[in-house]
This record gives sequence, structure tokens and C-alpha cells, in this order.
Amino acid sequence: MNRRKMVPFLLCLAFCFNFCMAPANGAAQEQNQITLEQSFNQALTLSGPVSGIAPSLVSILRSPLDGGLAEYTFILKVGKGRYDRIGLHRVVKEKYPFIPVKTDRVVMMVHGDTSDFHSTFLMTTDQDRSSAVYLAQKDIDVWGIDLRWALVPAATTDFSFMQGWNSDTHLQDIDLGMKLARLVRMLTGSGHDKIFLLGHSRGAQLVYAYANQETQLSEKQRNLRGIIPIDMIYKLPVGEQALKDAAYGRYLAYKSLYDSGQYHSDEGAQLKALAALAAAAPHDPSPAVPGMTNMQAALLALTSTYATIPAPLQPITPFYHYLAGAFDDNGLPAGLRYADYEYVSRIALSSPDYQSLGEQIDGEALISDAVDVPYDDHLGDVEVPVLYVGAAGGMGSYGEYTQTLLGSSDQTSLIIQKESPDLAVLDFGHADLIWADSALSEVWQTIGQWIRTH
Repeated sequence: MNRRKMVPFLLCLAFCFNFCMAPANGAAQEQNQITLEQSFNQALTLSGPVSGIAPSLVSILRSPLDGGLAEYTFILKVGKGRYDRIGLHRVVKEKYPFIPVKTDRVVMMVHGDTSDFHSTFLMTTDQDRSSAVYLAQKDIDVWGIDLRWALVPAATTDFSFMQGWNSDTHLQDIDLGMKLARLVRMLTGSGHDKIFLLGHSRGAQLVYAYANQETQLSEKQRNLRGIIPIDMIYKLPVGEQALKDAAYGRYLAYKSLYDSGQYHSDEGAQLKALAALAAAAPHDPSPAVPGMTNMQAALLALTSTYATIPAPLQPITPFYHYLAGAFDDNGLPAGLRYADYEYVSRIALSSPDYQSLGEQIDGEALISDAVDVPYDDHLGDVEVPVLYVGAAGGMGSYGEYTQTLLGSSDQTSLIIQKESPDLAVLDFGHADLIWADSALSEVWQTIGQWIRTH
């Protein structure tokens, strides 16, 4: 056995010998933490550099959860810049503190725009709401990533560091997370199984881009076991030229901002401001939407998202909305149909303020087909199993077309639709898939079963 293979083997052997049978007293728990840090640092060494720079571990935090679960949060330095950091999360059953149980199914979860791992998958530890907790309770080893911009402080005013952040940046970081998850599992006794990659919204675009990219690697170098894109358009057929043209219009608008020196979006801060006003003074007149109260303005952004896109831009789908809404006799938003507003408000108030424009520009280029980008060059070579999940009030069946471009013979589609097509404006929304009261039973139960059977 060569030196490169011997080191992780010996470390894994030492871990199992010293700690797998140890009681969880204070001294043993401290030693277990030290061993986990050693394993993670060894995994970093084995994973190799990112863009020529060796990533480093900044911190590890363990947070006990109900039901014998724990969340581990790893903050990593992945570049020379002050904000070149990502977060990795692991939600898993434990045998003892810092000693996860062995599992044979593992998934990496990627959040979308104006969100992070917690706000998307682990806002609450309630197993009736949290998808990460739900999957971990089903003996799935859950990992997740915070993309770089998700860790940028709200007080930031100079965003020049985001100039070079785009899909390539995030794909490198996701690849690092995938490698580390596999190596840490190997070094701590859970094997080196390949990983399912799941993404919601923008995260789904990155999932497709990652699968596209990985086809150019040898089988031994690949990390994917299967992909789960949730409610996102990647490519559109010829017959949807109007939606392609709308994407090109958004591309030009975002590219113009970027070329003018604006490298970030503050949509998260705007949504947070609406949520804060609705919480503090729900019945006061809204300064953002004349003629509405603060609560109505917040609900408008959630339930009629398509109507809040500033002209001349057009929404990604005709009646795209985050959450299905209830409306009064005057057509004004009065509440949510499938999600709890207070829960959603807490999510909005905890979400990141800023995001890089780079990947948004890439995404619109992909949808439009009017700009050449490399993220769709090898879709026909993607042969891993795929489960697409859509919401009829979000991207819905528009997102299914991309499956026809893949080379996979194992394809499944789940569209949550509660209304007839002419009532898409009222149907299950883009974020209902993760935040609705029924999301676990209607969406994540199927996702969990699919993971366990593949």
C-alpha cells in the first residue's frame, strides 16, 4: 500500500479502535472532537487545492438535535480573499457525540438564491418541517453547503470581491464539499460511497452544471450517485421562445449591471426589509407598495412574485410565485394557502442579504440559448439517475424538458399540482416544496424513498 493510501487507512483504524466503543463522557467527547478535526484536516489534504490554493478548516461546531441527531458545521477558507469562505453542514444520527452512525446513503444539498443551508433545509429542528432532519431520521447522511455569498456579513458595503464569483466558483466549492463528504465518511468508518446531489432553485442549476462537468472525468474521479434538481428551468424547447426571450432580457439587464461595476444583488436585503416591516407594523401603509399595508406588501412578494418583477423584465414563468396565496374579494393578498406565514417570516429574516450576480447571469444565458456558456455542453453524457421535482406554481413542468437532454435511462419526475393549469397563479409555489406544512409528506417522503432505492 502506498503512503497516500496508508495514511487514511491508519487514521480510520485508529478512530474506530479508540472511539467507536467509548462512552460519551467529557474526556471521551473531547477526544472524539479532536479526532474528527484530525479526520477533516486529513480529508482537506487528500482533496487537493482549489484553484491552486489549499483550503483550510476555520472552525467546527456540533449542535445536538432531537431524536439522536446532531448537526456539524464546518467553516472553510477556500481562497486568499477575506470572504473566500464556505460552510459545510452535516446532519446525521450519532452513536456518541462526534461519532456519527454508519450509513450507506448520503446526499449533498445546495440552496438557491437569497438563502443558505439553514433557511432552506434546516430552519427548524422540528422533524415535521425540516427536510434535513427528516432525511437524517431515515438513516440518510445529510450534507449541505453555504455558498460563499451566504456568509457575507449584512454590514458589507464594498462588493468588488464578488467580481470573479460565478458558476465556476460555486462548482469548485461544491466539488470540494463532495470530495470532503466522501473522505470524511471514509476516514470515520462510513465508507467511500458516491453522493446524491440535490439542489433547490439556483441550486438545481448548479446540480445540472456539476453533472455536466463531471462527465469529462474518469469514472474513478466522479462523485455523483444521482441528481435531484428541484423546481428550476435549465433548458427550454424551441416552442418556448417567449420564455427564452424573457431570459435573454434578464441576462442583458444583469450583464449591464455587472459591466457597470455592480457585482452583487441585494434582493435578500429587500425581502428582509419587507418581512421586518410586516412584523413590526403589519397594518401601516407600505412605503414599498402604495395602497397596500406592510403585511399585504410582504404577502404580494411571496404569493404574486411574477407581478413584482420590474418592467421591462419578465418572470421566469408566467405566474411564478414563491408560495401559494389566499386573496380577498378585491384580489389583495390575505394569507398563504399551504405554508405558515410566521414560519416563513422567520426564514426571510434569517436569510443572507447579498448574492453574487455572476451565477445569475450564467443561469439566464443557459435558459435563453442566446449566449454560449459551457454548462450544457455534455448533458447527453449525464447517465446517473435523476429525480426532478417541480411545483405547478413555480417552474413546474417547464423544468422537465432538461431531462430529455440527459443520457440517463433512470429518470423520475414529481410535479406537485393542486389546481387546473388555468389556475397556476394559485397553485403550489416554488418554495412550498420546502416550506409548506405538507412539504415533508408530499415532497420529501418521495425524495427520501428515491434516495434509499437508488
